[in-house]
Amino acid sequence: MANGDLIKFGTLYLGGVKQARPTRPWTGVTNVPIPPGASDYGDIPSYNNTSKPVIEIRDTDTNDAYKIQWREVTVDGKKLLICDRVILINITWNDLNTYGLIFGKTFTIDGRQCKLRVLTGGETYRSNGDPFSGGTPTSNEWDRIITNESNFSGLPKPSTSDLDTNKDENDMNSVHNKFWNWYYIYSFCQEAFDKDNNKRPVRGYHSARYLDWSSPSGYGVSTGWRPVLEILNSIPTLTLSTQNNITLSEGNILPITGSASDTDNGDVVTVKYKINSGTIRNITSGVVNGTPLSFAKNLTFSGKRLRDGSTEVTVDLAENVDHTLTVWAEDDKGGKSAEVTRKFRVIHNRPPVISGTNEDLGTIQAIPSKTYTVTEPEGDAFTVTEKIDGKVIRSFAGVAGQENTITIPHDMWIRLQPGVQHTLAVEATDSKGMTSSRTYTFVRQETKLEFKLKNPFVTDIAAKSCHPRCGGPKRSDNENRSMQQRL
Repeated sequence: MANGDLIKFGTLYLGGVKQARPTRPWTGVTNVPIPPGASDYGDIPSYNNTSKPVIEIRDTDTNDAYKIQWREVTVDGKKLLICDRVILINITWNDLNTYGLIFGKTFTIDGRQCKLRVLTGGETYRSNGDPFSGGTPTSNEWDRIITNESNFSGLPKPSTSDLDTNKDENDMNSVHNKFWNWYYIYSFCQEAFDKDNNKRPVRGYHSARYLDWSSPSGYGVSTGWRPVLEILNSIPTLTLSTQNNITLSEGNILPITGSASDTDNGDVVTVKYKINSGTIRNITSGVVNGTPLSFAKNLTFSGKRLRDGSTEVTVDLAENVDHTLTVWAEDDKGGKSAEVTRKFRVIHNRPPVISGTNEDLGTIQAIPSKTYTVTEPEGDAFTVTEKIDGKVIRSFAGVAGQENTITIPHDMWIRLQPGVQHTLAVEATDSKGMTSSRTYTFVRQETKLEFKLKNPFVTDIAAKSCHPRCGGPKRSDNENRSMQQRL
């Protein structure tokens, strides 16, 4: 920024009510003719001297009509913002002083620490009681800056007609008046006029250099408050490298990276962040020395939450809605950068999907087999494990969409107990640990062997005993051989 630049910064509030910037910044007297060259009476906000509302300049309103306009100028190494017009009339010098607005009161506006005051305007006439001659001492700010006797680059100088004794439309429409808006309105200044505390200097109205005085307890529609801001602390600036509108799935990283700067060397700058309206957390801090302060933090999305290492920094984050990352920088003097935001969405981790449905195969004699496929919603790697009654048949790296067949090896099949329920299962586990399964239950039918003699025979030999398993006496080896020969 440079001398003369127009800055829109802050909004005037009276008793908590914001005030529009005047667009006709001259006297509001309605019982005298409209000022030459003007289209109407002035519209500068008027102070209520009965209720005496609190005067504030708050953060800049989003509506341009409520933004105060200032001209920037650097004087003796100090940056000033001088209001380009009077923004409040019908107020006394004493009331302004009660609020600390004559000699200086500290405000924080848009995160910037500022001292709010009025200009110095001189203690008396410069030449033989001539109000058009300017003020003395000549170091007063009105003459140095507004009439630009210090020859500041970027600031206009008044023309001859701006300095003469005529008030006419040439003054109204001059480049200098359009820049500083002094025509038909006085601006309060700091000093005691002629060292009399019952007189306070006022500047403008009749010409760009005109000097007069007013009672500190007097008020009217022709005199008002033109504030000056001293920038006490420059706010930090922040650059955020994090991409906008990213989507996080299980295990993904939300990187918070960028840099912060502050033109006030020696300030301690802290970079902060929050997710949605959650807890404010620090990323990093350091003393600025002309080099940007870099920062980097990785948050991991896991189990529906963002985590900084093992620390959860959010509650469960909903799917299919925008979430907001907000990052900003603060210095140790109360300055705060603009907040920078990024939107992101999350996808909750889902297990692999196994085709088909769980199924009861009933009572079966033959070894069962079932075909299936597996897909992974997030495209993660996954492992397939096939089991019979919890025992692993095989395990292998899955291929999404590939057809597989689960069956039971013969040596495992013949060991399955007949007549009881068994479970054949397929399990698919993704790389994030999410598992799904498909089960097939069945009962193995008992296998019976039936023997028939090819040539039946008849015998009249009475049975002497039963097989030992039936509880009969045990036969000798000779009796067994004899029985086998007869058969």
